[in-house]
Amino acid sequence: MRPVEQERPTIKVFVASGYGRPATLLMLLHGIEEESIPFQVLEEQKGDAVALAWEASHQSRLEVGLGLDHDKLALHFGKLEADHPLFVISARSPEEQVRAIGANAARLVKKLPFKPLERQEEVNR
Repeated sequence: MRPVEQERPTIKVFVASGYGRPATLLMLLHGIEEESIPFQVLEEQKGDAVALAWEASHQSRLEVGLGLDHDKLALHFGKLEADHPLFVISARSPEEQVRAIGANAARLVKKLPFKPLERQEEVNR
């Protein structure tokens, strides 16, 4: 009898179809990597950042998902309602903010305090 292979627990990162800022995505992934949590990027997804993050969190065994579209970046946790992500920032935020939200996704898994994010004007959801 062969053992059943299970998918490795990862933070899922769903990126909207046609997303054109690889440097932003790279900064996000660096934030996750600096906390030593594995991740999986799935491109060519449809939806806005919040919907992508929510779906990613429900496909992640860690229940943590990030969504990135042309305008926003969202961090979601699987136990939250779809329209209530933990964080939403502009996709054009400074690199250190993008990196911090990636680190915060990993810190959610590790149950560590979040890195601070600068207060921004409310991002339209």
